[in-house]
Amino acid sequence: MSEHAHEPGPNQIKRQRLTTVTVERPRCPACGGVKLRKYRTLADQGDGSALWWVQCECGRRFRVLLE
Repeated sequence: MSEHAHEPGPNQIKRQRLTTVTVERPRCPACGGVKLRKYRTLADQGDGSALWWVQCECGRRFRVLLE
């Protein structure tokens, strides 16, 4: 019997496990609410980040920095 090189089938491909990164939605520092209304945005600050000025349903205004 001759030996043949065996290539892995589609179900046998070794795959690298990917790391999971979780991102939470911004919450109001006063009440913890997530219903926020943006009233101003700096979409790109030159480094890929964005800055939002938001107002929560409770009336609290604050900034959200997305990096």
